[in-house]
Amino acid sequence: MNPIMQVSLFSEEFIALSEFYRDVFHLTENEGLRSDVFRGYMSDDVMIGFSALAAYEMLGLEPRKSGDGDQTALTFKFDSKADLDTAVGTATARGATLVKEQFMTYYNWYMAVLRDPDGNALRLACPTP
Repeated sequence: MNPIMQVSLFSEEFIALSEFYRDVFHLTENEGLRSDVFRGYMSDDVMIGFSALAAYEMLGLEPRKSGDGDQTALTFKFDSKADLDTAVGTATARGATLVKEQFMTYYNWYMAVLRDPDGNALRLACPTP
């Protein structure tokens, strides 16, 4: 059983951010959950949720405070180096910033590190290049 059901990102521009992830990673929207403050896109059985800042109050959470360093990084798996390279091109064309170009990790994964248009860290990884 996979205990992860959903990962959520909060954003002032949550619709644009959700469309970035949809377009780069070819995600399918769960349209039944669409609202004025939420979009949800499926990656197999895990949903990536995108919430308006109003969701902080709705959930009883405090808005993120600016600070040093990254707190999270989403990692997306690819089956080939070519697919990963294509996604890097799509992501940067859609507003992502390339932090670290494609490289081989010490554990022999092919990986790239980017920031989405909101500045969130994300990794693209191919475990079996």
